[in-house]
Amino acid sequence: MRAIEIWESLLSKPDKEVIKIARYYGVELTIDEVRKLRPLAERANITWLVTGIPKNVLKETEKILGPKKFKKYKKILDSYYT
Repeated sequence: MRAIEIWESLLSKPDKEVIKIARYYGVELTIDEVRKLRPLAERANITWLVTGIPKNVLKETEKILGPKKFKKYKKILDSYYT
């Protein structure tokens, strides 16, 4: 649930709260990254819980976070889906 919680927080929580939640799970986000990730989170739908986050969304996320930070986030995602 950790990765999904971070994703869902992008839809409903203030920037600083999202940063705090992500930090709790070991992902350090900046306010700029949070703001860039919000439009991606708005595209989320219930099927992602079963199918996973689409590859094109993951690629956009990696562009925003950079490879190192994305790798940490992806590890959280992978632990949820396996």
